[in-house]
Amino acid sequence: MITRRSLTTVAAAALLLGGAGTAWADDSHDVLPGSDTALVQVFVNSEADVEKLSAEFDLAEYKQVEDDGTIQLNIDADPGERAQLRAMGFRIGQTIEDAKTRAAVNAEREEAAALERLAGDLAENGVPKGGIKLDGKSVVPTPGETVIQRANKFTNYAGTFIYVEAHNKATVRVAGSNTAFTGPTLALSFAGADGVYSTPTNMGRFIDTDPTPDEYMYHRQLVRLTPAQAAIPASQMTVRVAAGTGATDTFKVTEWLGTTLPPNVAGYQKGFFNRYQDPTENRAQLDALATQFPNLVTPVNLPNLTNGYQRKSQAIMNGTTAIGSTPPVTLGPLLIDTTGEITAAQPVASIPFTGVAGQSIRAIVNGIPGGSTDFILAIKDPAGTVLQSIDTGTSPETVNQVLPTSGTYTYEVSGFEGDLGDFTFTVQEVFSSAVVLTAKEWGHTGGDEVTAEFRNPGAASSPLSVAVTGKDIVVNLATNDTGALTSTAAQVVAAINAKPEAAALVTAMTYRGNTGGGVVPVRAKVNLDDFLNAPAHVQRGPFQQRVYRIGSVRDGSKVGVFLYCQQHAREWTTGLTCVETAERLVRNYATDPETKKLLDNVEVFVLPNVNPDGGHYSMYDFNSQRRNMTNHCPVAGNSDPAARNTWGVDLNRNNGEYSLFDGYFGASSSCTSDTYSGPAEYSEPEIKNEKWVADTFPNIKFANNIHSYGGYFMWAPGSYTGNGRVTAPAPNIGIEKYFFEAGEKILARIKEHRNTVILPERTGPIADVLYSAAGNSADDQWYRKGIISYSFETGADRFTSTSTGTAQIITGFQPCFSGVGTGGGTGTCNANLINEGRDQAMEFANGNYGMIESAYDYAMDTTAPKTSIEFSAAQTSGDPINYRFNWDDEAAVIYYTTDGTTPNLSSRKYNNQRARSIGEVLTLSQPGAYTVKWMAIDMKGNQSAVQSQRLLVAADDESGTVGGSVPATLALTLGTPATFGAFTPGVARDYNVSSTATVISSAGDATLSVADPSSTNTGHLVNGAFFLPQKLQAGTGGTLAPVGGSAAPTTLKTWSAPTSNEAVAINFRQTIAASDALRTGAYSKTLTFTLSTTTP
Repeated sequence: MITRRSLTTVAAAALLLGGAGTAWADDSHDVLPGSDTALVQVFVNSEADVEKLSAEFDLAEYKQVEDDGTIQLNIDADPGERAQLRAMGFRIGQTIEDAKTRAAVNAEREEAAALERLAGDLAENGVPKGGIKLDGKSVVPTPGETVIQRANKFTNYAGTFIYVEAHNKATVRVAGSNTAFTGPTLALSFAGADGVYSTPTNMGRFIDTDPTPDEYMYHRQLVRLTPAQAAIPASQMTVRVAAGTGATDTFKVTEWLGTTLPPNVAGYQKGFFNRYQDPTENRAQLDALATQFPNLVTPVNLPNLTNGYQRKSQAIMNGTTAIGSTPPVTLGPLLIDTTGEITAAQPVASIPFTGVAGQSIRAIVNGIPGGSTDFILAIKDPAGTVLQSIDTGTSPETVNQVLPTSGTYTYEVSGFEGDLGDFTFTVQEVFSSAVVLTAKEWGHTGGDEVTAEFRNPGAASSPLSVAVTGKDIVVNLATNDTGALTSTAAQVVAAINAKPEAAALVTAMTYRGNTGGGVVPVRAKVNLDDFLNAPAHVQRGPFQQRVYRIGSVRDGSKVGVFLYCQQHAREWTTGLTCVETAERLVRNYATDPETKKLLDNVEVFVLPNVNPDGGHYSMYDFNSQRRNMTNHCPVAGNSDPAARNTWGVDLNRNNGEYSLFDGYFGASSSCTSDTYSGPAEYSEPEIKNEKWVADTFPNIKFANNIHSYGGYFMWAPGSYTGNGRVTAPAPNIGIEKYFFEAGEKILARIKEHRNTVILPERTGPIADVLYSAAGNSADDQWYRKGIISYSFETGADRFTSTSTGTAQIITGFQPCFSGVGTGGGTGTCNANLINEGRDQAMEFANGNYGMIESAYDYAMDTTAPKTSIEFSAAQTSGDPINYRFNWDDEAAVIYYTTDGTTPNLSSRKYNNQRARSIGEVLTLSQPGAYTVKWMAIDMKGNQSAVQSQRLLVAADDESGTVGGSVPATLALTLGTPATFGAFTPGVARDYNVSSTATVISSAGDATLSVADPSSTNTGHLVNGAFFLPQKLQAGTGGTLAPVGGSAAPTTLKTWSAPTSNEAVAINFRQTIAASDALRTGAYSKTLTFTLSTTTP
């Protein structure tokens, strides 16, 4: 540890420069506190005392009323002033700060500042010879403590920048804390070919705050380059990152998105939309495209209809309150009214409450004074399960809960991140007089025609009654003997449901399961409403989704790319992206050679709107709608129209791999949450359809799920557990390199439109650069089907300056499509974002085109990857040897062994040091001789040859010669001569016989042949002047050939390597026809067998 005394060497220069210039204020100004002052608690009796002391003493901005009524103040006072306060009768409590604590804080600050300066100095100047010295003592950096994992230079519309990531092993979570971290300052500097490093820049920590506990990911920093720095080629730049501990690392800079792209032909067509379009319009546009180009587009109806843009008509009947709004409630008497305190010794206060099923209970915790402490309020059911936990970031905090069962519940009060303080706590029963009516019919099929009216009969002692005429329901409320209304909500609900004619039209319920004890007020006649406002061209009822197969060959034989948009309803630019992509591909096929090449070799599947129901609802009813429209909330819960904007399933949480149901984080089981996973995996028809596409077309190897906003380009893993942040299995470094390499072309295409660069920090696995999204589509497709599945987020933040800083503004879900005011209700629409909606759809359609290009590259790839090994030494006297593998041309998974055995798919894989990091450094430390063997397999499955490298630790290899020579040898020994025996005249028959030959050959190749050397009747057996009409056949297998003459011998067998004493069976066949004339006597022929070679 570096002590305060050891910092003197580092700080000396600053002291020499600043010490002589110190000036003190004169008496007319505030005087700095003396070294003997202390901040102490002082207890007074009244506000008058507070006013009196504030005029005479240095009071801190703090005041607290104690349980005994006294008031605690905090006063900074020297010994004389403290004595004066005691003399005035005021009690002095604990000392909060004094000279000792202030000195310690200052020493800690000085130490941190010195380490910060050290980090900057090391980043700029490097480690001096002899190591780093503080107070004359060496600080030896921990090897590998700081590791740079990325250094990219890029240029966009706003300037030229460098982005750096580095991981520091000394940055760790503070023991006992979920959120606090400790670790050294990291600073970066960079240099060109001249080796002169830039002024250092401190790097920021990237902490993932979503899981519990928080997780340190790495440090990262984006730096704008000056014009001179921007002129340095990336290939000549080196980054150095240094930590305050002395650990440093250097890294070569690479150009981000430096790929050269093939141009489109002159007159390339694009821009096939003029405004935001709803899903019905998108489908109609692609239907028309398919009709016009049947040779390139096939629309395929997906098997599951959506639940539809439709809702049952409803009304919340509660006086003059709008029928779709939350009704007011009546609070009962206080059931609990108490106070408490959260202390370090007791950080959680538990308060029991006994209730009955159906009660609606409101609990409120507030600080003393009000709002002074950030509390968290939770409620547990009798079994100890947390029903709700509310933390809005302040106090008071309120929990409203309908009790599901009778029993003793527990409220728990705690402080956010250890906040302490006093609190008040109250519990009251909530009564509602609202009646919720839900039509039996959908709004568009008759539900909107139902009316309801709650009347005051105008007479005392009237009974509660229900009358129905056609679709009009009239409730005459009961009155008492004074004429006051007495019908409770529960009574009205029971009366309506008991009336057959009314029950045929509607179902009545109390508001969200409330006991309905409130008296129902009069409500004027009103039509029930489905609250849907889309124009007539949007069909009510289930929606038929289609996926469009695009390509000149659509039989599944070509590599497939699945592009699907608008899983989240409010992301309006995304559907346009899919439509624009399809239009460009089809309409440019005949004129653009690049497009034709792609569609001749790749099949593209386009699903323009995964969430059509939600898309319509977002565009016409509730701009912020994210989910589909299906209400899975319990009937007695949030199923009334006041909750209509909270219904639906997050379709990107409804998949089956690493989902909420598997214990992964980032999805909710609450039916009103924007990340609601649904009641089960694949519960929603939209996700069943998406899954059907991936399962039905096995040629799909690439996929892209297009979302907005933020400008992200991501892939699996997309989820992790909330406790401990364990991700779904991360792909091997070779696969992740492929994701990046294929992404290079995709992102370069995005940049092509208007020079937007998707930042390196927003490129990578979903779980690393965004958050955990349990049950997302990318994970489902990658882990379940092996599809190379990406996720876009359109809408990259826009830099606000082209000359200074790195400040950016967000674009929102529905940015201005063209001019100001042309966006939706939730997106940012200002003069800085003119045409933003249109440009986002256009540039990410470019990105889709780049993905199809990457798929084409994949389809055409038949070349094995090239890899190499890099090592610290081939031989040492005992020191360990470090080595790693390099990819020389393309990404691949590398399999290796160190014992000389041939690697296979079960061998160890070379991997990264940690998630999103560089390749691991492997070490051979035990003495011995090692033969490292490795092979590589690329994403297509092309496999390299096995390579090897000999590495020696405290061992030696010396070449020695031992051997002998083999003379050129060709030896042929024939066995017993072959004889057919007797031939029978007049009978057709094949006669077969065999002999053997023994072969010895030392040649590289050899041929055994047979020939008839005679010049008459060559190849025929003879008997004096007579010969057999059919030629003699010979061979060494089942296929025999006629025996040729010396000029054209018949080959019996060939060898491509030496052989010794090989026995070769030689077969002969003589065919006799029934009409062949045979002469008495013996037929024979002397043959010549030859063993020859061309490579002795």
